[in-house]
Amino acid sequence: MSSVLIYNLPETVRVADIAKLSFAVDLADEFYGRVKGRESILEPAQLLWLIQRDFLEGKTVQTMVEEALHTVPNPQGNKDIFQVNRIRESLALMAENSTAFSLPQPHLERTKLCELGDEELHPSYVSQRDRLRKVVISMVRPKRVQGEPITGKDFVTLLEQTLEALNKGEIPSAGYVVEAFNRAVVDRCLALYNSLMSRFRLPVHEQELLHGHDKAVDEVTTLFQNERFGRNKENDESSRMLLMQVEKAYATLKETNIFRSSRQCDEVYTACEDQVDSLQGLRLPSMAKFSAGIASCNRTFTINCLGPSKALYQKRLEKMWLKARGHLSTITTSAFSTGLWYCL
Repeated sequence: MSSVLIYNLPETVRVADIAKLSFAVDLADEFYGRVKGRESILEPAQLLWLIQRDFLEGKTVQTMVEEALHTVPNPQGNKDIFQVNRIRESLALMAENSTAFSLPQPHLERTKLCELGDEELHPSYVSQRDRLRKVVISMVRPKRVQGEPITGKDFVTLLEQTLEALNKGEIPSAGYVVEAFNRAVVDRCLALYNSLMSRFRLPVHEQELLHGHDKAVDEVTTLFQNERFGRNKENDESSRMLLMQVEKAYATLKETNIFRSSRQCDEVYTACEDQVDSLQGLRLPSMAKFSAGIASCNRTFTINCLGPSKALYQKRLEKMWLKARGHLSTITTSAFSTGLWYCL
């Protein structure tokens, strides 16, 4: 709601400090989206880092804040560094509007500060405090929403809309629960994906499975974008987790599909092979019976051999037919020449 936010910190900027600020930004971004629409972009307030410290070891407070918000290399993929960098990235927009300011300790007896007058406080503190007032005044601007300044009446309306948004839907309530909240959303999305893909009775053709996968991913992505907490972060940890889990489930489905297809086609092929052996073992060979046997096997194969292994077993079957037909032709020719040809 404010055009300037003052983040009061003692001593230095810690990881926990930027994590808390990141959570506050996520909350503001979410509520702003609920009020103004998911496609709207949060217009962050100017952020003043007020750090109470006497010594900064040669660094200015501005340098210290910039270093704290700057991502660091993580070639080994360290989980802790990744987490801190993710938080820093989430504050990139706020970092562009950040100003740092330091205040020295006002008095040694901090518990009595409210009772002390300016003349009893340290002169350097009083001087810096007066400078701070001027800095804050220089930063204050009329509140703007979607590029337009708002009046008092507009501000009341915005406040009412925000309060209404607070009462809608589930809201995480602590520093790192955004990720936990989104992990639950990921679990629901993965359950939806598994439910959608369970409608396939494996084995099926690879393209059919891929088409179903693509449609399921579209539905799951829509659900995730609608239910997740936080917006406009297509490559954050939760999104990556969802895609990884979905691709893992799809890979398992493809392996199962290949296995079942291979087993099913092998059973049909073996049955046809036995039938060919039976036809070749007849005392009186018959080309008509052989052709009828081939037709019967082809019908069974077409109906019962499905999925990615079908092409491979089709070639094996055709090779077996050619070999058996050649063998039978040799036998029938020999039988004809000796006067033993039998025809149904």
